[in-house]
Amino acid sequence: MKKIVLSVVAASAMLFSAQTITAQETAPEEVAVEQVEQTVQKADWAQVEIADLPAEVQQAVERDFAGAVIAEAYVKEKEGEQKFKLKVTTAEGEEKELYADAEGNWIDKAKKDHDQE
Repeated sequence: MKKIVLSVVAASAMLFSAQTITAQETAPEEVAVEQVEQTVQKADWAQVEIADLPAEVQQAVERDFAGAVIAEAYVKEKEGEQKFKLKVTTAEGEEKELYADAEGNWIDKAKKDHDQE
C-alpha cells in the first residue's frame, strides 16, 4: 500500500515539475516578441535635431512646461501631417513624453490609442 501511495505522489510531482519547465521555456520567446514590437514602433519615428523643431512646438513647450528641457525630438509624417514626439525633462526633474502637431497643439496619445482600439 505504501508503494502505491509513493508512486502516486512521485507521478504527481513529475507532472507538476514538467508543467513548470514548459512555462519557463516559453517566457523568453514572449519577451523577444515584445522587443520586436517595440523596435517596429520606434522605427515609425525619425529623430530630428531640437533646433529643427517648428517654432510653434518649441514655444508650446516653453509656454506649458516652463523651465522644461527637450532632451530628444522625433517626427512622423502621417496623411501629409507632421507629428512630433518630444522627450522632455521638467523643471522638477520629471521625464515626460509629449506629442504635438506642427502648430504646437498637444496630442493626447493615451486618448488617441484608446479610440483606435
